[in-house]
Amino acid sequence: HVLLQAGVGAMAGGVLGYLVDVYSPQNLHSIIVEPDKADCIYRSGVKGDIVNVGGDMATIMAGLACGEPNPLGWEILRNCATQFISCQDSVAALGMRVLGNPYGNDPRIISGESGAVGLGVLAAVHYHPQRQSLMEKLALNKDAVVLVISTEGDTDVKHYREVVWEGKHAVAP
Repeated sequence: HVLLQAGVGAMAGGVLGYLVDVYSPQNLHSIIVEPDKADCIYRSGVKGDIVNVGGDMATIMAGLACGEPNPLGWEILRNCATQFISCQDSVAALGMRVLGNPYGNDPRIISGESGAVGLGVLAAVHYHPQRQSLMEKLALNKDAVVLVISTEGDTDVKHYREVVWEGKHAVAP
């Protein structure tokens, strides 16, 4: 599995294109993740063609608040991505908190909002009341090997502390 965050889809398309070339589409489960306020790739995936998103794209995932898919990245995502997810800011905030507070000997990773959303999706699924059903939909099981990529560090010290220390953008119960 690979979870890739998308703004215009250029990074996600480039990484996915490489991984599909190395592993083949049959051996790779890819999930493209976006903020629900700027989910042009998600909407494009649902429609099967480019969809632009306009208006207020107010999201803590500022690096992903783009609204218009990159045509080259979109071609790869349309042809190779397994699933698309549109998620709330609370999912990215959860990812930031998990990365910043690891278990055991795992290293601490200071990640910004856009970089943490992939792990945030995994954590949100893990803590969801319908966890088993969601895991099945994402083809996640005990044998799954998952890759997430944080594309940014702490880009706003004040906001990072508000999210990680003070619980801003908490996941609703």
